[in-house]
Amino acid sequence: MQLEGTFTVKAGRTAAYRFLIDPSQFARHMPDLEEVKVEDENHFTMKAKVGISHIKGTMSMKLELVEKEEPVSAKVIGKGAGLASVVDMVTTFKLEEAEGGMTKIRWFGEASVGGKIAALGGGLLERLAKKNLEKFIAGIQQGIESLPA
Repeated sequence: MQLEGTFTVKAGRTAAYRFLIDPSQFARHMPDLEEVKVEDENHFTMKAKVGISHIKGTMSMKLELVEKEEPVSAKVIGKGAGLASVVDMVTTFKLEEAEGGMTKIRWFGEASVGGKIAALGGGLLERLAKKNLEKFIAGIQQGIESLPA
């Protein structure tokens, strides 16, 4: 499954970048997040509630920030497991200065899901991912724009 998009925030590129690479900042905007454990500046684990069809429970994702180029881009790779399923994901974002002191954020995400969720989720999986991603992006925009100037 591949998803991508662009959004603009009313904040400088450096502030937006630092928000996006700080799990204690961006994670609070993730739908159904239960816990975040930051191991160091590049490694963290997240646990979130997942529910597709009659499969409901918690998945854990180990994530790593790689290829960081402040304040231009970063890549996050992750592996997750739970509910007799596995997830491998890669997310990349690039930041560009926009007019009026704003920042344009381009993102691309790719995920591979296997196990029960993939077998039983079918077409629901992509629709649920898009719905949760829309909530997450809206939360990130709000979070970045509420940073002190």
